[in-house]
Amino acid sequence: MSPSPRPPLILAGLLLLLPPAVSRAQTPPAPAGREALKTELARMEDAFCAMAKEKGILAAFEHFAAPDVAFIDTDPLHLRGLAAVRARIGPDRPGTTLTWSALFTDVSDDGTLGYNWGRYEARFPGPDGREVVRTGFFLTIWKRQPDGSWRYVMDNGAPDKPPPAHAAAPAAPAAPPKPGP
Repeated sequence: MSPSPRPPLILAGLLLLLPPAVSRAQTPPAPAGREALKTELARMEDAFCAMAKEKGILAAFEHFAAPDVAFIDTDPLHLRGLAAVRARIGPDRPGTTLTWSALFTDVSDDGTLGYNWGRYEARFPGPDGREVVRTGFFLTIWKRQPDGSWRYVMDNGAPDKPPPAHAAAPAAPAAPPKPGP
């Protein structure tokens, strides 16, 4: 009698019991790798701001935009990509600057999405020619592109609330009582 083909069948059965292999794209980056991605994304935000200072706001927003970028305030259902950037940012205006800095950065477990939020400052000439300064918070959502680069897919800012026009003056302290006779 010839030996039966059971050993290969047993081996095949055991292989079926093993968990399926997980691809590298599905495995979350190790903590050290995730911290490196956060650092990389924070540097992208810094480079984005530096380009806005050096080459203009519109040039920076166009350069760092993902092909499918959208903005909440320019109807993301109809305007995407560079058309959305141009509608939102408009042409550069002389004397206008926009600077910002991230205060917090995070990335998704799979390293494909990330975001930064922080503070921004816009300076521009007012109607009377004097400089107007506006400040607030920003949020930039970044997506890793097929070529490995980061591009923002959404950007939004929320201006600080102006102080009340007529804030109540602090109450004057009560006068101490006069010493009696």
